[in-house]
Amino acid sequence: MLSLIQISRADSQSARGGGKADGDGDKGRWVAWLTSRSILWPLMPGEQTRLMVAEVIDRLQREHRNIAKLLDALEHQLAVFDTAETPDYDVLAGIGDYFTAFPDRCHHPKEDLILRKLRERDPEAVEIVGDLEAEHERIATLARHFQEAVQNVLGEAEVSRDAFDAVARHFIKDQRRHLQMEEERFFPLALEKLTAEDWAEIDARITDEKDPVFGADTSAEFAALRNELLSWEEEDEAEEDS
Repeated sequence: MLSLIQISRADSQSARGGGKADGDGDKGRWVAWLTSRSILWPLMPGEQTRLMVAEVIDRLQREHRNIAKLLDALEHQLAVFDTAETPDYDVLAGIGDYFTAFPDRCHHPKEDLILRKLRERDPEAVEIVGDLEAEHERIATLARHFQEAVQNVLGEAEVSRDAFDAVARHFIKDQRRHLQMEEERFFPLALEKLTAEDWAEIDARITDEKDPVFGADTSAEFAALRNELLSWEEEDEAEEDS
């Protein structure tokens, strides 16, 4: 039987020199929640195997934290929109474009690889996470609906504030629910059930693709969104220093 050790996200991030945890409040509450989550890590034979497993899960959780930051940014823009003020439409468009491109092309396929291995290893146990592939498809559909709503507003179509707000908030709520389910049930189950050989095969099949917002080189179309996120980080640092 594998022994288990509990490792906190914050400790893991600190050990990597990953910077500060996000602040409290609306901007950081979901990122902070994801950062503070703990998981049971199997101690598999061989340090190399353990580090490989940690890297696969860490990569997925890092992407989750980035998604959470974007959901907070969207919520902030909706707060501006709801007061009849003008939100930053470049930021809204960037969020819509990101969610219709990166997660379904680069993030969900990694999780689907893990899910398929879990089904092979323990079909009954995997029922607790449901049909994750179908959920990924449904989330992608919600992302497209949100992007279409943004494009309709930008195209000056007749879209009521209430209708746009409802689409956007439904998207935020569902994304957060999905992230929470994976952090609390899917990742721990994978770490409990999959073997070193399973993780080696998963790691070999994962393809690296640059994140257009959080990668080293931000694409021009996402410049406004990236600047918004950097501005928030500077505000948080100023609040901590005050």
